[in-house]
Amino acid sequence: MIMVFGIGDYGLYEPHEGHFAMVGQEMIFQGNWITPHLNGSPYLNKPPLLYWLIAFSTKVFGAHEFAARLPIGLAGWLGILIAWKWTRQLWGVSASRIAALMLSVTVGWFLFTHQILIDVLLSTLLLASNYFLWRVIYQPQSWVYWWAAYISLGLCLLTKGLIGIVFPLLGFLVLGLVRQDRKLIRRLRLFRGSLLVLALILPWFIAVEQANPGFWHYFVVNEHLDRLLDRRFPPDYEVSQISAFGYLIITALWCFPGILFLPSVLKFTWQEWRQGFRDRASTLERQYSDGILLLAIAAILPVIFFLPFSSRLIYYGIPAIPPYVILFGGWYSRYQTSVSEEQSDQPLAISIKQSYLPANFREKKRNKVVTIYSAIAICLGICFVSTLFFHSLIVQSLPPVINNSDTKLLMFIVPITLGLGWIISGIGIVRQSRFALLPVFLALIVTYISVVQGFIAYQDVRSSKTLIRAADSCLNIDTLWIFEGSREIGTAGAISYYLNQGQNYNAKDIAEHHDTGWEKGNSGRIYRHVMVLSDGGKNRIPPNFPGSPPAYLIDRQQLQSYWNSDRPVVFITDFLRQFNDLDDPENRNLPQGVGKPSLIINNRKLYLNAAAQKFECNF
Repeated sequence: MIMVFGIGDYGLYEPHEGHFAMVGQEMIFQGNWITPHLNGSPYLNKPPLLYWLIAFSTKVFGAHEFAARLPIGLAGWLGILIAWKWTRQLWGVSASRIAALMLSVTVGWFLFTHQILIDVLLSTLLLASNYFLWRVIYQPQSWVYWWAAYISLGLCLLTKGLIGIVFPLLGFLVLGLVRQDRKLIRRLRLFRGSLLVLALILPWFIAVEQANPGFWHYFVVNEHLDRLLDRRFPPDYEVSQISAFGYLIITALWCFPGILFLPSVLKFTWQEWRQGFRDRASTLERQYSDGILLLAIAAILPVIFFLPFSSRLIYYGIPAIPPYVILFGGWYSRYQTSVSEEQSDQPLAISIKQSYLPANFREKKRNKVVTIYSAIAICLGICFVSTLFFHSLIVQSLPPVINNSDTKLLMFIVPITLGLGWIISGIGIVRQSRFALLPVFLALIVTYISVVQGFIAYQDVRSSKTLIRAADSCLNIDTLWIFEGSREIGTAGAISYYLNQGQNYNAKDIAEHHDTGWEKGNSGRIYRHVMVLSDGGKNRIPPNFPGSPPAYLIDRQQLQSYWNSDRPVVFITDFLRQFNDLDDPENRNLPQGVGKPSLIINNRKLYLNAAAQKFECNF
């Protein structure tokens, strides 16, 4: 339940969530499931799988935030299920429960199931691809696993393009080189599998190329090669870029709390992997060893692959989380549970003869590893509790929009909960309790419930929901909405999303009004879109997709013309503006004679022209 808890309680965060949600919405409006559209024009940055899922969810549940975020929440839950299954296959029931619980409360997995981004969906599909391919190698007679493996690979391609298939193939290439066993790769039946993948993906790729000539070149060159080499146009991902060192740190944070046990997990992985390379190793030993190797590669590749490139973004390390957590589950269960207690599960680790069996915590109550991890847990707990001494300073540093009594209470509850959780877990580790990590799991669940409340409080900073609803409820449907532009066009998508939420317009509604600002859908339906400045400055470069320029683009001269007309016009400023940029002052793109803003919510400012002011909105 934690994967979907609260996902409908706060507005779409911009620019990323607004873009995904509105593309899915426009698929329904237009009845076009081939070419993704955003704000009434083709939007060709990404393959369609996530858009399809959001559109289907919206069609079933309605146009609201819960439906838009549900596919990612379910993808996170499915990732937990696959992690549980693979861990159980390797180490048994106890390990699988630990892995499932740990993945549920891992920081990155929770956060990114509560934001609409591709990476959790991609991570789950990559994990599924690796798992099913591993099963195919040692059960080549099973067509179920074979079909599942290559369908998963095809879905990876339809999720994020070529990178979705590069990681699994690199993993199996390394496995083949390490094993030096051609039969192992032959069992994958790569040629037939490639045909299945092509049969799955080519219909869409051919159809979208026919509808948008030049898409293939744009997709491969601009969205893959140029993006990787940090030459993509426009460079609208700069906000999420991070240094190499920062990338390592943020990826470790996404893997918290399991990352605290990294040294032991690495040692355990190395020792367990070597079992399949002993003289006369059995088939089960080789299968066990190869599963561990594939998991290790899957955890390492997302980190080292992007490390040399300046185009790395803060969330590119998310696919490393599930395989790492599986390895953590194996290590933790091995050290906490005796072999005799797991005999009924018959995991591979028990079914094979073991030449190496690590010392159990119960056999050495005060060994060095126990002492270190217990000390780390207790110190973490003390640090969390100690933040209460700085409670007033932390609260004062919060933005005014979230500096309220509810936030102050959360800032008090979270440190106490985390502090007590870690301290009790530290004591549990010393006492060799099987449930030593349970207090941490519970504390993190309470923390994440509080985080959702934080998302709600912070929505006026990162979402235009409140601003759009307040203004739209006062103005008429003939009002033209114009947005200054931003680093990503997704912000305009969010504005369009809320302008159309819960509405069902048709051509008769605007028979006596202007056409500009409206888009034709299917079955006589029309919907509103936002006009965006094309010359708003270097920080607001619009995308350059194949085909005609987007119909929503206008220049500042056209903006001034609309502003001086007798049609109601709204102008919204860029909330992502860098206020320390002297070349981009706040009044750079304002129409002449604009006056004072009619509505201000955090960094968003909304201006009304003379015709719109006649509605005498009382914001």
